[in-house]
Amino acid sequence: MSAPALVRGALLGWWKITSFHVELEDTGECVDTYGVDPLGHMVITDDRMMSILTSRERTDKDAAALFETMMAYSGSCRIEDEVRLVIKVDAAWHPAWVGSEQLRFFNVDGGTLSITTAWQTHPKFPGRMARGVVTAQRL
Repeated sequence: MSAPALVRGALLGWWKITSFHVELEDTGECVDTYGVDPLGHMVITDDRMMSILTSRERTDKDAAALFETMMAYSGSCRIEDEVRLVIKVDAAWHPAWVGSEQLRFFNVDGGTLSITTAWQTHPKFPGRMARGVVTAQRL
């Protein structure tokens, strides 16, 4: 189903990420896995999406830590049901994402975008269900 032009128009554009946290289902706890003031942007066009997110506190002292304090991916995308964005990933910081479809739930309120993942297991919280929540401002 194609999203109405109003929904599509509200979502498309360049966004500056202002926050990201992981919400744990069992306790409701929110963890700022990229710090309280992360760096990042998302670009969403009619048929493509690209995102990069990093912790502001990154240093080059430990290469493995650099991998754990960033996320970046891009791919073709489509809007479903006026609240779902599906990204068919063709490039990613993590090779397991390449070729996958990533489902995101979104809400645009004025110049603020909120995107939430589905509940899933999270590698930083083994055995627990979690979801990522990103907030961004339109540029």
